[in-house]
Amino acid sequence: MFLEFLTLALFGCASPAAFNRSTTEAEHNWKFVWLEAKISDYVQSTEPLQVDLNAFTISMWVKDTKGNTDSGYVQAENGFLRVYRHRSTLYLQVGTATTQCASCISTDSSLKHIVITWSGSGSSNGMGAFWINGVKVYTFTNFNKNYVIASGPTIYLGTIHNNAYPFRGEMSYVNIYPVNITTTEQVAQLSKASTSNPSAAMSWSAFTRGAHGDVILAPEYEIFTSSYIDIECRSTNMTVYLTRSAFPHLIPSRVGLIDTTCGGGWNATHVYVTTNLDQCGTRVEYSTSLAKYTNYIVPDVVYPPTDNSNSEDTPHAVVNRGALKLADTSLTFHCSYPLLAHATIPAYAVSSSNFDIDGAGKREISFKIELYHDANYTRRYQESEYPIRADATERIYTKAIVVGDNARMSIWVDKCVATPNSDPEYVTRHELITDGCPQDATLQFHNATDVREQRFSFQVFRFNARPTAAVYLHCYIDVCRDGNEESRCAKGLDLCDN
Repeated sequence: MFLEFLTLALFGCASPAAFNRSTTEAEHNWKFVWLEAKISDYVQSTEPLQVDLNAFTISMWVKDTKGNTDSGYVQAENGFLRVYRHRSTLYLQVGTATTQCASCISTDSSLKHIVITWSGSGSSNGMGAFWINGVKVYTFTNFNKNYVIASGPTIYLGTIHNNAYPFRGEMSYVNIYPVNITTTEQVAQLSKASTSNPSAAMSWSAFTRGAHGDVILAPEYEIFTSSYIDIECRSTNMTVYLTRSAFPHLIPSRVGLIDTTCGGGWNATHVYVTTNLDQCGTRVEYSTSLAKYTNYIVPDVVYPPTDNSNSEDTPHAVVNRGALKLADTSLTFHCSYPLLAHATIPAYAVSSSNFDIDGAGKREISFKIELYHDANYTRRYQESEYPIRADATERIYTKAIVVGDNARMSIWVDKCVATPNSDPEYVTRHELITDGCPQDATLQFHNATDVREQRFSFQVFRFNARPTAAVYLHCYIDVCRDGNEESRCAKGLDLCDN
C-alpha cells in the first residue's frame, strides 16, 4: 500500500465581513524563493535579536540550487554569527572563530533540514554539532568558549560577508533558539514547520516581511503538510488527521468532504475525517500499476466557495478575479493501492516420510491466496496448516481474493508461479498462469461467487531437482474497477489463445 499527500491548495477566499469563514489557512507557512543568485537579493529580519546568546540552535529548511559553489545562509548584522556553504563544506562562524564540517552536505538541490548548535557556557562550553536531515554529521568540542552573541543585530538570510556568497533556491522556517540541543528527538521536533514559537530567540515570523530585491514570498505546503497532517490508508477506508493548533481558522463542525454530508470529528488536539473508499464522493483513478482514491477536505461546508465557472476567470492574464473553485480552497488527499498485488504461501508438500517443512507466507494488505479441500470451496485450510500434505493424484484448489469490503473492485490472476522456496524468481520454477492465461495443462478455472475473487485448481506436481521440497505459490493479480468492460478482469480468458 502506498501513501502520498497532495499539497495543500491555495488559500481560501478572503473572508467576507458578514461571517467567520472556516479555512485551512495556516499562520506564516511561507517560504522565500531566490530565482537568481544576486547580492541585492536577501531577506532581513523585521526585528533585531532580542536576547543575548551564550548558546543557540539554528534550525532551517534549505533547498540550495547553486550546485558545487558557495552559498550564504544566515548572518547577523554585526558579522558575529554566520552560517554558509563552500561546495560540500558547511561553516559556522561565531565571533572570530570558525568551525567547518567537510563533505557533510550534498551539493544537489534536494530539500534539507539543517540544524547547527553551539554552547558558550556550562558543562557543554565550546561544544556543538551539525545535523543534516536528522543525522548528526559533525561535532566540535573546543570552539569559542565563554562567548556571548550580544542582542541587537538584525539577522540576514541568503547572504554573508558583506553581500558575498549570494544564495539561490528556497529557504523556510528559519528559527534561532537560545539553547543548545543534543538529542535526535529534539532535532526531529525542530524539523516540523515552526512559525511563531515563543521559545525562539528569533522565529520565522520575524522574517516573512523582510524580502529585498527579487526574492519571492510564496506559500509553503510540503513541510507544513508533513508536519501537521497525517493520513491512514486502510483496506476499505482512509482517515485524515489535522493538528488543530496548526490551523487556527478551521472550525471543526464545518468540515466536510466532496460529499459535504460526510462530516468530521474532533478532539482537543485534532480534527479528523474518515471515508470509505467508495463513499463521500471519493474518486478513483487507475494507472497501469495503481488505484488512487482521492477526496478533499472542504474546510467550510456552510459557506463554501462556488464550484462553477466564472465569467471573470482569466487564467492566462496577469491578474485573475475569478472565484476560486471548491477544490482550489480545499485540502486534497489520496491513498494509492497496487493494482498488481502479490502474495506467497508455502502451498503443499508431496506426501512422504520427511519432516514437515514450515514457513510463513508473505501477504500484502489487500490480497491473499487461500487453499481449499475441494471444488466446492466451502472448507478452507487454515494458514497454520500450510504447507498441506498432498498426494500426486490430488488437485490443489486455490482462491485469490482481495481482502476488504470494496464492492467496486474485481480481480483477475495475472501471474502465478511455483518454486521450491520462497523466492518467486528462483531458477527452478513452474509457470501456472502467465498474462492471465493458463500455462499448466492441468490448470482449470472455477466459477466464483464474488468478482473480488478468482478460483482455479491444478494437479499436484513436484520438482525433480527437489522432489521433497514444499511447493511455494507466488501469485499476482490485476485489480480492476468492477463494471469496466474494457478491463483485463472483464475480458478474462477471452484474451488467451485457445
